[in-house]
Amino acid sequence: MDAASYVSTLLEGAIRGRASDIHIEPRLEHLCIRQRVDGFLIEGDRVEREKMHAIISRIKVMGHLDIGEKRLPQDGALTVMVDEERVDVRISSMPTLHGEKIVLRLLRNRPELMSLAELGMGEEEQKRLKGLIQRPSGLLIVTGPTGAGKTTTLYAILQELNRAETNLVTLEDPVEFQLPGVNQIQINPKAGLSFAYGLRAVLRQDPNIIMVGEIRDRETADIAIRAALTGHLVLTTLHTADASSTITRFLDMGIEPYRIASSMVGAVAQRLVRLICRECRGKGCYSCRQQGYLHRIGAFEVITLKEEFQSLIVERAPLSRLRQCFQKSGMRSLADVILEKVMTGETSIAEYHRVVDARD
Repeated sequence: MDAASYVSTLLEGAIRGRASDIHIEPRLEHLCIRQRVDGFLIEGDRVEREKMHAIISRIKVMGHLDIGEKRLPQDGALTVMVDEERVDVRISSMPTLHGEKIVLRLLRNRPELMSLAELGMGEEEQKRLKGLIQRPSGLLIVTGPTGAGKTTTLYAILQELNRAETNLVTLEDPVEFQLPGVNQIQINPKAGLSFAYGLRAVLRQDPNIIMVGEIRDRETADIAIRAALTGHLVLTTLHTADASSTITRFLDMGIEPYRIASSMVGAVAQRLVRLICRECRGKGCYSCRQQGYLHRIGAFEVITLKEEFQSLIVERAPLSRLRQCFQKSGMRSLADVILEKVMTGETSIAEYHRVVDARD
């Protein structure tokens, strides 16, 4: 099979197999192909090194990368059609010891937008979250590691809030799904359109609800808080271990405690938990690629900043004390929620430890 045919077959198989990424990794003796499925990398083909240059060159040509440049990282993109579905493919090349590594990110253009219930959110957490998003103003933060599904959760919230009388504006990097009725803005740092710059401009567009893809620095945090304090509902994300840690993350950025307490209405922390394969009940089969798990579901904890918690923030109470107070208020922790999924047979105790131990 020539390089062009191999690359086409690789893309088609990965898309049909629900992969989110393809890793093409030069090793000392061969070219290793791995695919990320349900968050885990699964090793596939081992290709002879003699074919490596042709395969990598074919991908770079398809993605309009410079095939002569092998010393510096490059980025590109291409689009493929598989089973009448258009899939955008982002290409990243990186020089390594044994040659150029290529990572292909597969972005489907026909995503199934989910409701809060479909995400796996429990009734208690849904009720708490729906109460938060019905507020006319304030800062609501969704937190979790990369790949935890934060954007999917934000889109589910936007669907709940998307009404004809409401002006919804988003700032995203990248715009992953197109939402009818929502004004979506693609961040472009190279052109000077950063989250902070874009957010300032959005505030002049008479918005009701603003979604900021991610708060990465103090400047963006300052503007988001100011927007929340001046009558806007602001939805955004942070990278923290749990919902309580969002407060300490803002403090680490240098945000004054009283501004956090007066602007923030709540936080959602989430993880994706692998589901035991129904076909084999965890033994491993063709459907789950011998992994014992098939598909993932969200696990969530939701906190509401009540008056007593606001005073703790102003006092700069330690994180341990904040967590204790939130749990006393009836909040179920991520560990509690995932353990419930173990008890109902949705996931395994091994998956519980994998997710919970990594969080701690």
